[in-house]
Amino acid sequence: NMLSVSNPALQQLHGSLPESTQANKCFRIVPRDEANLTLKYMEVAESDTTFEYQERPVLALPKDLVPLCENKSLDLNNEGQLELA
Repeated sequence: NMLSVSNPALQQLHGSLPESTQANKCFRIVPRDEANLTLKYMEVAESDTTFEYQERPVLALPKDLVPLCENKSLDLNNEGQLELA
């Protein structure tokens, strides 16, 4: 199963994008270290899976991280922080 991203999470990502953002840039899931992933504002690769909000890509998932994110969901936790679980 593909990574699922909740609407509140998409909304928060969308709101965090710089206003002068370029069309080919959004938040991309990247490895922070061996065990953790993080988000980085950067260019989207053609092989990425993208998640859109208001017809604009806000999140990109690199092809090589798809297996890591299977059956996971990105949502806001009780503190309103993005959490991948």
